[in-house]
Amino acid sequence: MNFQQQVLHQLNQAAATARDALARSARAEAASGAYYAQAQQLAGELEAMKRVVANLEVERSGAPASIQRVENIPGRRIPFDSLVDIAIGDAVQSVQQGSITISQEGPFVGVSRVLAFLSTFEFQYRDPTSGATSAFQGRSYGRYRPTHSAWDLNDGQVSPQVSMATAFPGTGAPHITSPSTASSFRSMEADFRIIVENAGSSFPRSNQEVPSAFWSRQINEPFELGALDVFERGEVIVFKVLPLHPNNPSYGNLSAFGAPNPAFPFITAGFDAVEGINDQNDPVASTTDPVTRLANGIVTIGYHGYRMIQQPGLPG
Repeated sequence: MNFQQQVLHQLNQAAATARDALARSARAEAASGAYYAQAQQLAGELEAMKRVVANLEVERSGAPASIQRVENIPGRRIPFDSLVDIAIGDAVQSVQQGSITISQEGPFVGVSRVLAFLSTFEFQYRDPTSGATSAFQGRSYGRYRPTHSAWDLNDGQVSPQVSMATAFPGTGAPHITSPSTASSFRSMEADFRIIVENAGSSFPRSNQEVPSAFWSRQINEPFELGALDVFERGEVIVFKVLPLHPNNPSYGNLSAFGAPNPAFPFITAGFDAVEGINDQNDPVASTTDPVTRLANGIVTIGYHGYRMIQQPGLPG
């Protein structure tokens, strides 16, 4: 074989090697594409299996099979408070309730629950001689008070007697408040047991009584929920509040103990001095209490969170 033939032979071998490499590369690329396609198909099947398992779990619990994550619900997030005012009247110890209807604009997602108690304490004085009446607002009127007695920090605190300016009506003599007659913090404090119901929802709440001491943290800090709580469009949330004691409860009166003719037997609460009532110095008010006390209050309860405003026709 001459030189030209040798070069031609080597070129043919190089070309064959190149064609073989190209063929192997094509086969590898095809295999890689097949593997990629198989991986994609397997991932899709795994997601489908997850949905099937989730639907089976929900169907087993009796709820609808359609599940979607909160993050996937379309709509604009708007910070929102869903609150209701519930009046708690004087001496009321029965269940009082209020409700919130979720707007059709979109679902509401609760992040934390909130609770507050507003005093609207008033009293009326009736002159025993003339029969004329005068109405007054108590000291706590318009003030937010503790929502549970765990925050009665000053209740029963031993402190020296304090002379206070005489409140109308009176004779000009000072009146005295002491640990046995008044606790400046306890006036119009409240305690409740609270139930939340959402009748008609596919996902009912626990419907269990929760003490107001567990409804909020400390004295008024919102209580963060264990998970985001989604309330559907048109859903009605019902709050049932049971007062555990009257708003401004009595705890005894020894002002006329042992007197042959009880001269002043009618201090109905130990907080009269705190609320600005001192008719004990009125000589006319010796046998009949001229004061009518109305220890009314308002509970504000609900959820802090956000509303998802949606276009008409979007699922919610």
